[in-house]
Amino acid sequence: MKTAPLAALLLFAAAPAFAQDETPATETAETADAKESTAEMMTIENTIEELMSNEATAAILLKHIPGINEHPAYDQFKTMNLPTLQPWSAGAVTDEIIAAVKADLEALAA
Repeated sequence: MKTAPLAALLLFAAAPAFAQDETPATETAETADAKESTAEMMTIENTIEELMSNEATAAILLKHIPGINEHPAYDQFKTMNLPTLQPWSAGAVTDEIIAAVKADLEALAA
């Protein structure tokens, strides 16, 4: 499947960046288990940031939208879910991409 370049999201490039507090946390075995079970419950209704916070779901998102986490406007759209981002993406997030991400997330939960 061919995906549209994320450069189409330049609409967000003019928006101001918001400061983010990214204090690193120490991961324990319990935290890792919680993240794994959380991955099994993720859907396309989760925010992009939530999907990117888990290794398995991030891999799914990056498979269908390569480089989304490196986009210059990532801080502006990471709190959106894919259906919310779609109309703002200038065609970079299509119905087909959303359906493919949804199917892969459902397969992960199975």
